[in-house]
Amino acid sequence: MKESDEVLALRKELLVARTALCRLKVGRDVARVRDMVSPGRMGAALAGSGTGRELALGLLVSGLGSGRVARMLALAGRALVIARVALATYGFVRSTAREP
Repeated sequence: MKESDEVLALRKELLVARTALCRLKVGRDVARVRDMVSPGRMGAALAGSGTGRELALGLLVSGLGSGRVARMLALAGRALVIARVALATYGFVRSTAREP
């Protein structure tokens, strides 16, 4: 009986130590995420991302209003999207046609 009590006590200590280690790891990971989501880094990531630049341009165009320039830019944006979809489709068809 005494031996099983000792085993249970050792298991409890092990679980407590593992829990403390997991808490420390979670705290470290949360701090890393918090550092990565800073406004300065988000701006750099947005500028480096093609999708982010397109989104920013779209928001800028939508803020221009319904004038002639805004309509022309919206039309150009739609044409660009259609061209990209067509190129992606062409590349996909071409890559699947090469595979035997």
